Amino acid sequence: MTDNPALACAHPAPAGLSHSPQGLCEGIARLLGYAPGDLEADASLIEQGLDSVSIMRLPALLAGEGVSLSFAELIQQPTLVAWWALIEARRGLAAPRLQAVASAPANSDFALTPLQQAYWFGRDPGMPLGGVGCHLYQELDGHGLEPERLEQALRRLCQRHPMLRACFISDSCQRILPQSPWPGLTVHDLRQASCVGAAEALEQIRENLSHRRLEVSRGQVFDVQLSLLPDGRSRLHLNIDLLVADVLSIGILLRDLALIHAGEEHRLPALEWTFADYLRTEQELRAPQLAAARDYWLERLEDLPDGPQLPLAQEPQQLGTPRFRRLAMRLNHEQLQALEQRARQHGLTLASVLACAYAQVLGRWSASQHFLLNVPLFDRQELHPCVPHLLADFSNLVLLEVDLRQPTSFCQQALALQAQLHRDIAHSAWPGVEVLRERARLRQGGGQGAPVVFACNLGPAFVDATCREQLGEPGWALSQTPQVWLDHQSYPLADGLLLNWDAVQGLFPEDLLEQMFDAYRGLLLWLCANDWQQPAPLPLPAAQQQQRQRVNATEHPTPAQCLHQGFFQQARQRPEALALIDEQGHLSYAELARQALQLAGALVEWGVQPGDAVAITLPKGREQVIAVLGILAAGAVYVPVGIEQPPARRDMIYQRAGAHVVLTDQAHREGGIWLAELRVVTLAQAAPARALEQPLALAADALAYVIFTSGTTGEPKGVELCHQAAMNTVEAINRRYQVGAEDRVLGLSALDFDLSVYDLFGPLSVGGALVLPADSLRKEPREWLRLIREEQVSLWNSVPALLEMLTLQVRDGAGLGALRLAMVSGDWVGLDLPRRLEQAAGRTVSFVALGGATEAAIWSNYQEVAAVPAHWRSIPYGRPLDNQRFRVVDSQGRDCPDWVPGELWIGGAGVAAGYRGLPTLSAQRFVEHDGGRWYRTGDQGRYWADGSLEFLGRLDHQVKVRGFRIELAEIDLALERHPAIDRALSLVLPGSEPQLAAVLLAREPLPEPQVLRQWLGQWLPEHMLPDSWLTLSALPLSANGKVDRAALSWLLQEQRRGVQPQSAEPPQGAWEEAVAALWQELLQVPQVGRHQGFFALGGNSLLAARLIERIARQFQLELSLKDFFNAATVALQGQLLASRREQRPVTQNAMVEGVL
Repeated sequence: MTDNPALACAHPAPAGLSHSPQGLCEGIARLLGYAPGDLEADASLIEQGLDSVSIMRLPALLAGEGVSLSFAELIQQPTLVAWWALIEARRGLAAPRLQAVASAPANSDFALTPLQQAYWFGRDPGMPLGGVGCHLYQELDGHGLEPERLEQALRRLCQRHPMLRACFISDSCQRILPQSPWPGLTVHDLRQASCVGAAEALEQIRENLSHRRLEVSRGQVFDVQLSLLPDGRSRLHLNIDLLVADVLSIGILLRDLALIHAGEEHRLPALEWTFADYLRTEQELRAPQLAAARDYWLERLEDLPDGPQLPLAQEPQQLGTPRFRRLAMRLNHEQLQALEQRARQHGLTLASVLACAYAQVLGRWSASQHFLLNVPLFDRQELHPCVPHLLADFSNLVLLEVDLRQPTSFCQQALALQAQLHRDIAHSAWPGVEVLRERARLRQGGGQGAPVVFACNLGPAFVDATCREQLGEPGWALSQTPQVWLDHQSYPLADGLLLNWDAVQGLFPEDLLEQMFDAYRGLLLWLCANDWQQPAPLPLPAAQQQQRQRVNATEHPTPAQCLHQGFFQQARQRPEALALIDEQGHLSYAELARQALQLAGALVEWGVQPGDAVAITLPKGREQVIAVLGILAAGAVYVPVGIEQPPARRDMIYQRAGAHVVLTDQAHREGGIWLAELRVVTLAQAAPARALEQPLALAADALAYVIFTSGTTGEPKGVELCHQAAMNTVEAINRRYQVGAEDRVLGLSALDFDLSVYDLFGPLSVGGALVLPADSLRKEPREWLRLIREEQVSLWNSVPALLEMLTLQVRDGAGLGALRLAMVSGDWVGLDLPRRLEQAAGRTVSFVALGGATEAAIWSNYQEVAAVPAHWRSIPYGRPLDNQRFRVVDSQGRDCPDWVPGELWIGGAGVAAGYRGLPTLSAQRFVEHDGGRWYRTGDQGRYWADGSLEFLGRLDHQVKVRGFRIELAEIDLALERHPAIDRALSLVLPGSEPQLAAVLLAREPLPEPQVLRQWLGQWLPEHMLPDSWLTLSALPLSANGKVDRAALSWLLQEQRRGVQPQSAEPPQGAWEEAVAALWQELLQVPQVGRHQGFFALGGNSLLAARLIERIARQFQLELSLKDFFNAATVALQGQLLASRREQRPVTQNAMVEGVL
């Protein structure tokens, strides 16, 4: 990064800086191109136009005069008065005068700089975005160039600059050849071509040359070609590998070539020193600073972020050899002057302003507002009078940390960025390439590095008047750098400033770079004319804003009735119609309504008032449905609490809900221990009461139910939903999918899982029927399939895993009966699930993926799936349902552009009232914006360019496992209640089926995992119990003392892969060996002991269903999930299969040869 790439040539290095205050003033004025009288001694030199890179020149110049001052000292107080005081303070100290190293032999080898090494490695095609040379292609359009004269000038140029004869022997060695291997000028004679023909030929030449990889190992480090055009016009094509030239050096190359071509070579100073000499001398200069600089970076290394998390169309490693494209804009002279003037007023360099504007735009399109920029420093130290005239790559890299997480004014952010850059420059003695290498070692190769570059070259015009006259005006150009995604550059022009972005083609989604660049242009123009003491305006692109408005235009008349009203209307209109089917038989609408109103009357007699909470703790079956309808008919609020909930957690929910009445069955009433303040009753006890004639009148905005979900404090939180909110979702689904009286829904979901709300009220509102499995069989796919076929189930509603288990159960080719619609939600939806469903059914079944949150009335979005497009990574969220809306919001509350992840906010008719008894949490999660109420989901998502939503997972430590939303903190706190556990840390192990795991620090020996799991079951439901356990003496920590979760995950996965101890007993007999082989393949473990448990090895219910399907297909033997759970070791399963084999002989080809 430099503000003055050609300044060394335009303004010679000042001498005598330390001789007197007047000498210092004159020297700094010379750097700025000012008269000495124009400078104010006690005013900031930055506000007077001095830039950081000019200040970087001063330590070497002062060292040559025997004064040792660092960049950090100079930048801290950038005034002439302060600097002279520093010089005076150091004058009496013994500082060794820097001596230039004597010139080395011309043909001796010398080492590559760290940056040259990085460029060299990037040429390897095996590297992501590698296989290219770091090079610049530049066109210059002129008149009257003579090929012979131009070639002679180029050969003279090669003799003047040794690096144009450089040969790169390896990643550590370069050598100067005595003669250039450049073959000479290639001439394309297009003078007789038509305008169209010439244009086509020039385009082809550009295409061929702009992405060349020069053979630098053979000394081919540059090339120049010439196109002769009609009317005496010409185009010069320059290719130069940046191994041998930085941006300043390219300016030097063009200046020197122009002077030689003009016959004025005598004006060029003799070069008595080389780049190799410079490197040896610079090493001596940097040596005293190296240790402090290395310590500075190592201390920060652990907390340095990655580069901007920009949306990608594909992963870099999938692209092969990259090709680059360019976006460009110009600031005219007036705009540039306005920008510079405002920058100085705020104590900012122009480079810092451009860097901040670039960072602001990157942050707008980044998933994180905290990221690294790769900033090249063109910091050639003037260690010899020849240095300003040398052609070579003097670049270093600085990794600039950008933190935009706190919204402040543009000025404040620019000042903070400038201060950070100055600190980094002060410690640039340890090269940025070394910082990146050390960071990669620390992360074991993980992370993306710093692939987004900010190169800023300001000052005098990049091409001077002589160059324009002799060679032509600079035209189209392109640079490419290996392993770089996006590269910002600026080049001064005679009438303004050229700003370019060079980016890898195909890496980013279509139109994304154009949108970003338009935002950058708009921000710079805004900065030219507006007050910087306000946040930078970066609105959503107008086309995207219009798209969001169209997608969220979901207005439909809002329901004015309660959840249960439709059912009771159906009971009056069609009393004999079938309402419910369960293991006890059939219930008509009339009978179901009668029993519900009977219960409602009893509740009123027991003192339940409208709005009171009544808990339901019942097994699945008709009693649950009667309880829900009876509570609502009494005007009360139902609170489902599963019978499998641990007593302690169940009691906590009762208390938080404010429930004083609990509906349960006789077995649980007599067998449970209940809180003294609760009235625990059965439905049978309602019989003596006088039934209500009709439900009590309620407003549509009255509360209907409270469902409790996992909470961050270790305690569950209750979500309050009103009738109208839930009914809006129910009606939207019924309307969209024409659910009517002929439909039957299979109700698999637990009552305390909000999918059950639709199971009940979806069909019962329109005269359909609800089919319920027996509680003892509700987890058996065989029972689901039987009910679907025998009871003519037409609608399926579950988490995706259950639907997959159903498809695995269909092995007889008999299909799925009358099933016409499958709705899945609550978890990731596999891309192959629609196909699996169609194969199982033997025909097309409508497939709908739904999403949302308990806090937004079951579902808020839908995605209908027929064919799965190739670019989908998962089934997207799709579009909002009727009367619902979505925002994708960044950390500053702004709507994220397309493809950019942010927090999903849900608005509209389904938003819950809040969390019961938790006003502070409710205020945090339910917010007002633009006149509407929104729920902040804590989920991450993004908009696609077509307006579809994609779900990306959780933002925090709340996770979803097997469809259940779980706060990991709740598991940790429950485990830490155990007297032997000092600390617990739970996490999710990745995989096709994520699994819960717990890491424990114990103060004394722990019980066996199954005993500990049983103990934990007192506090947590089954779905929150870890599958894997790991006991450690200490938690692994990162370099800055944080718990290293990645290391814990790795340890747990290693334990899972190597879970078979050497002493474990191997499988015995053909059946056990066959079972073990299936386990190993499915669980991806190397060995299985005959007494090891399926779930201890990482299995779960879905994997069990897959294994049952494999056993049926391979051995023609049927197992139920209950059978599987009761025989969950290799030994027991082998024994079970052997016994089934005796009961039902297998067919001739059932077993693989050699197994039996």
